[in-house]
Amino acid sequence: MKKNLLASFFIVSGVTIGGLIALNNQSSVSASNVNDYIHSQNIKHNGIAFPIWSGFPTDDMGYRNGKGRPEGVVVHETANPSSTIKNEIAYMKSNYNSAFVHTFIDDNNILNIADTNNMSWGSGPVGNQRYVQFEQVRVHSKYAFAKEVSNAAFYTAYVLNHYGLSPNLATTANRGKGATVLAHADVSKYLGGTDHVDPTSYYSESGKKWFNQAYTMSDLYGLVKEYYDGMRYSKVSFNDATGSESAQVVGAGYDLYNHVSNTDSSVSQGPASKLAGKRVYLDCTGAKDDGTMWYRIRVGGTSTKYWVDGRALQFRQIDYSSMNVIGKFDGTSSDLRSHVYNSEWLSNSRGNAQQYRNQTTKIDQKAVITDYSGSKSTMYRVLVGNKTMWASSWAVELQQNYSKVSFNDATGSESAQVVGAGYDLYNHVSNTDSSVSQGPASKLAGKRVYLDCTGAKDDGTMWYRIRVGGTSTKYWVDGRALQFRQIDYSSMNVIGTFDGTSSDLRSHVYNSEWLSNSRGNAQQYRNQKTKIDQKAVITDYSGSKSVMYRVLVGNKTMWASSWAVNINN
Repeated sequence: MKKNLLASFFIVSGVTIGGLIALNNQSSVSASNVNDYIHSQNIKHNGIAFPIWSGFPTDDMGYRNGKGRPEGVVVHETANPSSTIKNEIAYMKSNYNSAFVHTFIDDNNILNIADTNNMSWGSGPVGNQRYVQFEQVRVHSKYAFAKEVSNAAFYTAYVLNHYGLSPNLATTANRGKGATVLAHADVSKYLGGTDHVDPTSYYSESGKKWFNQAYTMSDLYGLVKEYYDGMRYSKVSFNDATGSESAQVVGAGYDLYNHVSNTDSSVSQGPASKLAGKRVYLDCTGAKDDGTMWYRIRVGGTSTKYWVDGRALQFRQIDYSSMNVIGKFDGTSSDLRSHVYNSEWLSNSRGNAQQYRNQTTKIDQKAVITDYSGSKSTMYRVLVGNKTMWASSWAVELQQNYSKVSFNDATGSESAQVVGAGYDLYNHVSNTDSSVSQGPASKLAGKRVYLDCTGAKDDGTMWYRIRVGGTSTKYWVDGRALQFRQIDYSSMNVIGTFDGTSSDLRSHVYNSEWLSNSRGNAQQYRNQKTKIDQKAVITDYSGSKSVMYRVLVGNKTMWASSWAVNINN
């Protein structure tokens, strides 16, 4: 392929599928200084990132045995000593009609940018139809080269393992027949259709330069075998379901199996595409340690079961949205589920909604399920006791939304008078969880109450927690039920001096609707000058007046009593 292929970029954080397996017994692998260095330094491979680019062709791009059926891996290197992985990928995206590969590797990255279920164009017409292909970017230090071949070996083993292929190096004995691990040079030598000989010289020269020994494909193959043997079988976590939920098979690029693939005794039962368009019922999930989710499926009207990668299935579209609502079970008989019914998570029964007739429940999420025909249904996530579950919308009557409230504490020394007509007192801010009316606010009409907290509701109203003087009982009330002192504000632009009087500095005008907190004592600023930009004249219920100034102390604004600040003439 074109060797100055600059390549693209990317990076999504990948998932490390396996760790470096340093075997104590390596007698089956010929001595390699590079591999010995990798083991002695405990060099770990990078995880694989999958920033798949949508610009690569996909139509008529199946391998000779079909989509998702490669026969092995071809190893390349760019032959460009000055390129970077970012530039290589960028160049390839701009020139993919000439050549492209599936993955790029250096000492810090394994970037799979083209779907390995489709062929690429990197090793001639014979190789392209058979193999997943990756490029190595040239690196320039001892450690970097060791790390890069470790990444290359791991990725090769990963691909073989993923597609159920066994490692088999191309050699003069097999002349590439049945080989699953090949250099580009092996494709040229044994299969034809290309004349490139990479990565032979890059491996050889780098090995001699840093490790006093040429590195070879045979040495790389030794690492591939170690990685492959370490990931031979996948770990799978299983969860049973009822078998009543269903999905449709898409299938292209995936096989059916008798067990989850890459587990003991798993054997392909042919391509999933043979069930394309069919509705299948799902009775078990298998979460593999490579991050994929597998399902045990059964075609309606048959008893035959298969396992298949979840990417071969199309589930119903489900749109989730948050709610904050109270509902009531209306007595309809309907299954409660552990998850949304017919979702990719599958679900199990959590009882029947009928058993909770007339009970209220908090609802925090809605799921709108669109069936394949376009018809829609709705489920709510409900809280029953301390358990969350999903209920059909036709088993729950919605009550009212809870309000969202932002609270701010105050000192409790500020006061207002209750007017009260048309408003109630509550144990909590109204329309919040557990709020209950404590009767009309008018029963406190004319009384002075002290305020120790505000609650700003999402409907724009301000609520106050109040206490009647001489009592310990507290209520919440809408601020419109309170009469605050009249406060007249005016602008100023003068300089004042703190005269040493002991007086609280406040975050807001004292006894205003904003409430306030202490910002220290004016006495601490004795003889300091301060800028004054606003005056507030407070008229008490008796008609007496007092004045506060908004002062700037350092970079902080606060309110001070007028008798603690002298205005400079």
